Amino acid sequence: MNPELFIIELLSSKEKLIAYDKETRQKNLIAIVGYLIGTSLLFIGFASLVYRIFGWRLRSITGSYIFEGIYYFSLTIGIVSSVILLVLLIKNILAGLLLAQSFNRWLEKNVKKMLKVSKVYQEKDFYYLASETKTPKIRLTKAACTELTTTLDDFTIIIGRKSQFPGIGSNQLFLLKGEPPLMPQTFSKVNVFNQRVILLLAGLFLLSMAGVTYYETSRYYQNFYGSYSEDATTYSSSSEVRLDASGLLSQQGSPPDYPISQTNQLELVSDSNELYMTTDSGNTWSFIPLKPEWLRFGSYLLTSGEIPLGYWMDKTYEISPDFSWFIYSQNEQELAFLSSTDNGQTWQQSLVTDTMRGARYRKATFFGNGSGVLVYSTISPEVSSEGLMIYHTNDFGQTWNQSNSTTISQPVQNVSFVNPTLGFVSTREHVYYTNNAGSSFKESVITIPEGYQTGGLDIFQSPNEVIQVSTNLLETRFYLLNMGEIDYGKMFAFRYQSTDNGQTWQLVEQLSQVEQTD
Repeated sequence: MNPELFIIELLSSKEKLIAYDKETRQKNLIAIVGYLIGTSLLFIGFASLVYRIFGWRLRSITGSYIFEGIYYFSLTIGIVSSVILLVLLIKNILAGLLLAQSFNRWLEKNVKKMLKVSKVYQEKDFYYLASETKTPKIRLTKAACTELTTTLDDFTIIIGRKSQFPGIGSNQLFLLKGEPPLMPQTFSKVNVFNQRVILLLAGLFLLSMAGVTYYETSRYYQNFYGSYSEDATTYSSSSEVRLDASGLLSQQGSPPDYPISQTNQLELVSDSNELYMTTDSGNTWSFIPLKPEWLRFGSYLLTSGEIPLGYWMDKTYEISPDFSWFIYSQNEQELAFLSSTDNGQTWQQSLVTDTMRGARYRKATFFGNGSGVLVYSTISPEVSSEGLMIYHTNDFGQTWNQSNSTTISQPVQNVSFVNPTLGFVSTREHVYYTNNAGSSFKESVITIPEGYQTGGLDIFQSPNEVIQVSTNLLETRFYLLNMGEIDYGKMFAFRYQSTDNGQTWQLVEQLSQVEQTD
């Protein structure tokens, strides 16, 4: 059959073809928009709603990580699906616009496809088109088919709509002469098989994405924060160390023999890798029976980077003649507390928890009556959020009780408790407060001056603390990023006050520029 003759025959049916194609693309447009809205609502909107409503309710940190992983996986599926649907939408619109401008080219392409159909079968409501292999691969609904023209050879040229996905189809031309024979085999099985193949491929795609997500997050978790082994009991050391009956170190080296400018100081002697403390500017030194590595348990990282050896996170220890204390872990699972009330002559140990895993930020705060709060953040595989574990003591750390755990949407920058019940948690962009000892947290409202924004460094970072100026007045310093033409990108400190226990913060005055090393 000569394709050019069919093209000539179809030129007289141009208006019919364009009208039919327009109807097909309108149906496709409605279906694609519907899929786009449904996908966005389900995988992005509904998933985000569920995450926001139920994410903070999970008391288990592991459960929070799994829940958050499912949430981000859902977002990924939603975004990828939306992009694919948008591409199909644009392609559908452009194809309709190009048809009228390049009708002859469209005819050439579709007539070639038409001539590849060598056999037509039928059932009550469907036509089935077979290629040279005589196996039906295309099913067209009779009611949706339209006769275009009849050739000189008494062939009727018909256009139908081939389903590519539920609600989405493409046009298909075919020739019909007389009444086609009945379908010799059940096409529905072939059609179902094709649908099953599509569903199987989609399922394999989703499973592969889930596997890749799990592998990458696990690998990133281990690379970024280090691996954990339940069999590990001590850190490796270049020199042999001695442990006493309580599992603490025995002194082997000599204390420092030099004065220092600070009255209270923690010092690492590099030759022996031992820790010593002084409360009189270095005139006398007391041995601390802990390895430096025990203080640096977990991931010793701030959001600005890893803390070098010899430097320590703020409020992870305190030195004074009457009460010195340290937060430490010997095996990455048991979080312990070491304290002394006699200037380091004797030491007392207490267990905070024996189920710690993946710790990063840690801090303790004590108040005048022996009460105190100890917190540490646990690492999320996605790194976008962290769990926060909160413990309380009423006897200067001799015993600890867990009050609550929660999930913070971004890495923790600072935790500041004014008293055992009122506390604050900051990230780069938000401040959260609790007035019930950590049982629940709500976001504080901060008045940001014009030309500034959060997120550049910290809202408030250690050693800044929320302090109680008077009965109903709190005060702290917030760091904000200048976005104006002058001093663009520089950080400035602002003094803020709150009169409602931290629910809202009002700007009092701008203080000074903050250097990255401040």
